[in-house]
Amino acid sequence: MFHEPWQRWAWAAVPLVSLATLAFLPFVVAWRKGVVSAVTVGWYALGSAVVIGFATVKPEVNALFPTLVWAFIITAIIHILWLDSRKRSSK
Repeated sequence: MFHEPWQRWAWAAVPLVSLATLAFLPFVVAWRKGVVSAVTVGWYALGSAVVIGFATVKPEVNALFPTLVWAFIITAIIHILWLDSRKRSSK
């Protein structure tokens, strides 16, 4: 998926820098290149929408929600880093 090795690390930083609000963006690019399915993009878009919604509404939540947001961010970063190896193995 990535032409240069540094691009993989640059895309992996997107969810961390944006705090999961743009976690779906690298997957949209990967979907357009045929690396991941539209379902994967949908799940990440849904996760990002939930994070944006909760950040906007700011409801009273317990400690579980921040833990789930961090798990979402970490999962997105690992999945983005994994995309490059997945593309190479499919060749």
